[in-house]
Amino acid sequence: MDNYRECIPQLSGLSRPTSHIAPDAKVKEVVELFRKDHSLLALPVVSDGEYAGFVSRKGLFFRRLIHKYALDLYGNKPITVLLEGNTPVMEPELDVNSALVKLLAVDPVLETDCFPVVSKGCCSGIVSVSELMMQISTTQSFLLDKLYSLSARIRDEVDKAAKIQQDLLPESEFVFGDISVGAGVVTSSEVGGDFYDYFTIGDDRLGLIIADVSGHGVQAGMVTTAAKASLHTLIAMGVTTPSQLLEGMNRAIIATACQSLLMTCLIVLVDLRENRLSFANAGHNFPYIRRGRSGHSEQLQEVSGFPLGFEADCRYREFHSVFEKGDTLFLYTDGIVECMNKDGEEFGYERLEGVLSEGIEFSPGAMRGLLLESAMDFVGSGSFEDDVSLVIATYN
Repeated sequence: MDNYRECIPQLSGLSRPTSHIAPDAKVKEVVELFRKDHSLLALPVVSDGEYAGFVSRKGLFFRRLIHKYALDLYGNKPITVLLEGNTPVMEPELDVNSALVKLLAVDPVLETDCFPVVSKGCCSGIVSVSELMMQISTTQSFLLDKLYSLSARIRDEVDKAAKIQQDLLPESEFVFGDISVGAGVVTSSEVGGDFYDYFTIGDDRLGLIIADVSGHGVQAGMVTTAAKASLHTLIAMGVTTPSQLLEGMNRAIIATACQSLLMTCLIVLVDLRENRLSFANAGHNFPYIRRGRSGHSEQLQEVSGFPLGFEADCRYREFHSVFEKGDTLFLYTDGIVECMNKDGEEFGYERLEGVLSEGIEFSPGAMRGLLLESAMDFVGSGSFEDDVSLVIATYN
C-alpha cells in the first residue's frame, strides 16, 4: 500500500505559482490583468498575507461579466464582490485522486477549470483541472502496468506452487502386494487444500491418508505441504500408528498455521497379514468399505478427535475393522458430497453410495473416474467449487 501511494503525485507537484491581488483591487484592473496574460487561469486574493479568496478567468468572464453592461456596473468596485464562493481549497499534500474526489463533491459536473492550493493560510499556487485529470490518467496507466506486471509475477509464482504441490503427490495408481490403489485430486483453484498419500511399513502394511484444509489457495497449499512433510518425518522416526501420526501432524500444523486454518484428516493402516485395518479420524468424512462377500457398503462412523490445528494437545483414538480379500476401501473429501447442481441440490451421500454400488466390479482407477464423471454430470460443469480428493483401495 505504501508503494502504491508513492506512485500517486501530490498537488504540490502540480500547482503553478501565480501572482496575487489585493482585496481592494478594482474589477476593471483585474480584467486587464487577465487580458494581458492569456495563460493566466486565476488570481488568488490575499489580504494581510492571508489567502482571502479566488478569481478565475472562467468565472470572471463567463459567469460574472458575460454582458458588456456588467463591466460598466462592476468595473470600479473592489474585486471582493466577485469572489467565487464554491471553489474548493486544496492542501498541497493532497494526492491527485483525493483532490478529484473533493472537487467532485462540490462540482459534480466539473465546471471548475482550476483551484487554489493553500497551506497555513498562504496560497502556494493554482492547479489546472485539465492537468489534474491528465496526471490521474498517466498515474492510472502506470499503476495498471505495475498491476499487470505484478499479476504476471503472481501467476507465475502460483503456477510454480501448483506444480510443486502436484509433484508432492504420489502416483495415482499404486500396487502393494494384493492391494491396488487408485487416487487423485481435482483442485478448484491453482493451489488446492486437499491431499492424499500412502506409505508402506515392511512387506505387509500399507498406510493411506487423505486430508482437507479449511479453504484452498496458496495458504492452504502451504499447510498441506507442512502436513505431508511432517508425516514422512514421523514415519522415518519410527512412528507408524494412525493415532500417533495424527498427533505429530497436529503439532506441525499448529506451528505452521497458528490455528488460522484447520485440516480434517483420516489415516488408515491396512495389515495384510492380519486382514484388518486400523484407522484414526481427525474430523474427516466417514470412509466406506464395500464388502466383497456381500456387496454391501458400510461407513466406518467413528471420529477420534478434532481437526488438526484446532487444539495443541489433542489425542486421537484408534479404531479397527476387518479388511478381507474382495473388500474395497473408499476415502474421499467433502468436495464430492457437497458439490451442487444449478438448483442448489447437493450430490450427497445417497448418490455417492449409488455410484459405489454401480461400480462394484470396477478397478480402483476406473471407480475413481466413474465417481468424478458422475459428480461432474450432476454439477453440469467440468470443475467443482471445492477441491475433490479420492483414494480407493481394493484387496484383490
